[in-house]
Amino acid sequence: MKRVEYKNILIVEDNRELREKLEKHFSVLNDVTACGDLKSASEAVKINRFDIVLLDLILPDGSGLKLFERIAETPVVILSDMGSDGNMLEGFNAGAADYIVKPASPEIIEARMSLRLLPEKEAYISAHKLTLNSRNRTATYDNKPLELTSSEFNILLFLMSNAGTYYTANEIYEKVWKMPHLNTGTIKMHLSNLRRKMRSVAKECADLILTEFGKGYAFKGDKNE
Repeated sequence: MKRVEYKNILIVEDNRELREKLEKHFSVLNDVTACGDLKSASEAVKINRFDIVLLDLILPDGSGLKLFERIAETPVVILSDMGSDGNMLEGFNAGAADYIVKPASPEIIEARMSLRLLPEKEAYISAHKLTLNSRNRTATYDNKPLELTSSEFNILLFLMSNAGTYYTANEIYEKVWKMPHLNTGTIKMHLSNLRRKMRSVAKECADLILTEFGKGYAFKGDKNE
């Protein structure tokens, strides 16, 4: 996992236990300012320039979305327990670079934040006409947009980053979410939906995800061309 380091980070989270946990995690390699409400966060952005902001939406003195009015050109990663499509769309429309639904481990949060801090030229991964931009979280096949959910994007990014290597559904779960698998059909469901969306763009696009009995799933590598 690419670490977030030597950055000035603002964490806005009203849950004291979680705020202190995140502050401890990120303070090892970064300068961290941690706030528990909108007022203190607003004061912090007045006097500091932050490289990235981790923002809760439900704060004791107002919506975290109001902080966007005070931030310019700073990537904001929302961390919220409100995970409906409507809530996520509202966050993205406000200008969020990413949206993470609680609960999420500090390691997962850091992995997602690191992608928002990648230089533009390092954010792209491309193979077989399929291109992912991990910074903007967009996908295209042969320049045609591919609309993916956050989970579908994360799975496809992982498989593309490890092209030619097979992983079982449980291994994909553990690698992508950095936590023990739950022996559910979640990954298989996401892969099914992902293939369906890829097939709607082009049949050969869906064929880029390979399945082999006993080995699992893989993204087509050069040796498979």
